[in-house]
Amino acid sequence: MFETQYLDTVRATFKSQKQLAERALVQVSDEDLHKTLAPDTLSLALIIQHMANNMKSRWTDFLTTDGEKPDRNRDAEFEDQQLSRDELMQVWDERWQLLDDVLADLTPEDLGKNVMIRGEAHSVIDAIERQVSHYGYHVGQIVYLSKLFAGSEWDVLSIPLPHQRK
Repeated sequence: MFETQYLDTVRATFKSQKQLAERALVQVSDEDLHKTLAPDTLSLALIIQHMANNMKSRWTDFLTTDGEKPDRNRDAEFEDQQLSRDELMQVWDERWQLLDDVLADLTPEDLGKNVMIRGEAHSVIDAIERQVSHYGYHVGQIVYLSKLFAGSEWDVLSIPLPHQRK
């Protein structure tokens, strides 16, 4: 059935995004988690904070409440809370688990429903795809920043460039 295949595929996509980010993050120092490249840019810690809080808002009571929860303080997500790596990764893991649990519980029939995001109706598929894109964007930022901070110690996460092959 298409709907079941879609849900399996999207769960695998999110899992892959999480793993890619984590393979990048282990290559940077704790200090580098909080480093920015320029004013008004995000650190790795801020990206993690933002993603984790977005996940909590979007996936908590996914089918029954607006995805933009009234208690979410989005602006605070972009203020470095100076969380340790362990604290950041704990909330990271909890929120990815929330996301996976919600997707695991969705039924094929749920894909035909609508959910609300900021007071606007979206199909469940559209809401999921918005998050695939959103998280993919931020995972790309995590990989890029991690590679910059790791420098020559960077362990390539995909197919090496021609000059990197041994």
